[in-house]
Amino acid sequence: MMSLDDLRLFVAVARHSSFVEAARRTGVPTSTVSRRVAQLEEALGARLIQRTSRSVGLTHEGERLLERAGPLLEGLTSVLDTSVEREDEPRGRLRVTAPVMTGSQRIAPALFAFAARHPHLTLELELTNAVVPLVEEGFDLAFRSGPIHDAELVARRVWSIPFTLAASPQFVKQTLRGRTQLDREMLGSVPAILSQPGGVWRLRRRDGSVEDFRPCERLRVNDPRMTIAAAVQGLGVVCAPKEAIEQQGQSLVQLTLTGRTVEPRELFAVYPSRRQLPARVRMALDWVMKHG
Repeated sequence: MMSLDDLRLFVAVARHSSFVEAARRTGVPTSTVSRRVAQLEEALGARLIQRTSRSVGLTHEGERLLERAGPLLEGLTSVLDTSVEREDEPRGRLRVTAPVMTGSQRIAPALFAFAARHPHLTLELELTNAVVPLVEEGFDLAFRSGPIHDAELVARRVWSIPFTLAASPQFVKQTLRGRTQLDREMLGSVPAILSQPGGVWRLRRRDGSVEDFRPCERLRVNDPRMTIAAAVQGLGVVCAPKEAIEQQGQSLVQLTLTGRTVEPRELFAVYPSRRQLPARVRMALDWVMKHG
């Protein structure tokens, strides 16, 4: 069977009229170049090169092969060069999935800036709180709240996201009777706005242990941004990223809990395999971690 490597070495010898020069330019030992060209001649059943002690020349068959194969090899090299990403210029389609809240506030702006710097990159970003199967859905990269239980995925910790409790000033005044520091019993009796499946908030005790706390559900929406909007309208207490709460200014009041704090969420970047990670994925992840 004819080898493309053999054909590449033949073209190098033919163009430079020298086995030694072909070996120097390809980085292959001269003896190997000679042997591989002989293998090609045997596979084709024709002599391609006339060898003498002083010169190397092409036979008629060799000239025809060079004329036809040379441009094809150049075209193949060009295709491979444009298909394989270079370290300084990612290209191709990058498919990313991320949670709605963190994705819209931190990950999306960082990825948009990354895409703006690399015009050969096509970005596809899907914001969802569902756990999307990466391989089956064709995603290159996902951002997920930990812990990550899928042993087939590579998980890389990105950020720790502080969470806090909050409610509208009206809710604090009327329902909480002006109190911004609550005990566990009171928190369990007032209306709560939820977005997470299971309806629990994770609270850390002073001794470092963590408990799953089930609040009194009044409203549930699948978009965590809407939980904040509902809290602004005075519908209940919300548990959300501290940064998102602070962005509401005076529309929301942060609440504290006696003897407990809200457990922060660990955000991880996950991808199918560490082996041969495409440059566009690695560079995009590094960019988000630095600029997100």
